[in-house]
Amino acid sequence: MRPFVPPRIEPNPLATGPIGFLRAMISNPVTAIPEAAYRESVAFTSVAGQTVAYVCDPDIIAEILIRRHEDFRKTIIEERVLGPALGKGLLTAEGDDWRWKRRLTAPHFTPAALAAYLPNIVEPFEVLAQEWRAAEADTDISPGATKATMEVINRVVFGRKHAAAAEQIPQNVADYLASYSWVFSLAVMHLPSWTPHPGRMKLLRSRTQARETIGRIVRASRQEAEGGGDICSLLIAARDPDTGRTLSDEDLVDMLLTLITAGHDTSATALTWGLYCLAMQPGLQARLRAEVREVVGDRAIEAPDLARLVQLQATINETMRLFPPAPIMARQNVKPETIAGKELPPGTSIFMPMYALHRNELLWERPGEFDIDRFMGANAKQIKRTAYMPFGAGLHICVGGAFSIMELTAGLATLLRNVRFKPSDATTFEPVHRITLKPRNELFLETLAV
Repeated sequence: MRPFVPPRIEPNPLATGPIGFLRAMISNPVTAIPEAAYRESVAFTSVAGQTVAYVCDPDIIAEILIRRHEDFRKTIIEERVLGPALGKGLLTAEGDDWRWKRRLTAPHFTPAALAAYLPNIVEPFEVLAQEWRAAEADTDISPGATKATMEVINRVVFGRKHAAAAEQIPQNVADYLASYSWVFSLAVMHLPSWTPHPGRMKLLRSRTQARETIGRIVRASRQEAEGGGDICSLLIAARDPDTGRTLSDEDLVDMLLTLITAGHDTSATALTWGLYCLAMQPGLQARLRAEVREVVGDRAIEAPDLARLVQLQATINETMRLFPPAPIMARQNVKPETIAGKELPPGTSIFMPMYALHRNELLWERPGEFDIDRFMGANAKQIKRTAYMPFGAGLHICVGGAFSIMELTAGLATLLRNVRFKPSDATTFEPVHRITLKPRNELFLETLAV
């Protein structure tokens, strides 16, 4: 049987010079990654006279993100793209401000703490599975995946009582991200934040609406006599063990909007690409369905089941290798550095392009092939930590990584034991980088009852 090789997003050969680079970034930022980044450890380009480095060497990445992270700070890109909406949440905060917020948040995202949320994770996927079973037709799977993951994150973050009040947030987030490529491109080109661009007014409105909605929920939650087990209530009650400090309403809006934006979008895109890959591999899909039946049977999925779904979790890992939810990470050096023999002045843009890193010929055998064996048994232990980074690495590794894996495992298991997925004449394939890597247009699959 021939291996499945999903098409690669090809580099744009015209992404040289300010105009060509800007066009590539607006259309699809991943296309600005140079071809050399797929074959070499480090690739350099020049944009508007400024050196840009694309690093795909795991040892250099570990130096940047782990061993010397204080010398490589987050860039103006995060500040310009994410800061206006997310404020000083975990994706955008720095230094001591980030550290104390991370201390308050991390205990609520351990596997043991997350196990209590499993029923709230499974139920939206059971509803989605029944909808898709009943359709028995070509279905655009991306909206369903987004709806289910958004329902999950709303329940986990706000609890069932306030989840309905947050229903408009997904559209606010989508409207905000719609202009991502413009904001990203202008930031890379060092153009001022007030530069007009298509969708700017919708971006500003959606940011305001989302923050106001979460602010109302936070204030209502503070007035409740007893807090619930949802993340919002837990963070309201949390105190810094070192200082006794608590989160203000503004802090909570920043933190919760960050968790919602990153939490649902990462899972929704990974789930969408996972279903596409399984539809293209009916044999693998059947194997995973058999594994779910053997481990879970017809009963409700329980937390101990997840670790036993070995092939399913390997499939999720391989999906995120080929389709990393966040395909590019950026840092800037705070002092002169030499990388791969090239001297870099302070403030150089250093990209770690996960999309190219995960397909780099120096790191992976047959990098374009979908092969879950990479992430099973002894093979998985040979993968360097900074060669595979769907959730980043180092101190700033995504706090919700374990939650995302739990959600994807439980969600895919629920769908697979109810629905069979097939490609159809309407199936198209065009990933586009919009903060996360998502389909540019509809992604139709045929959904059939098992």
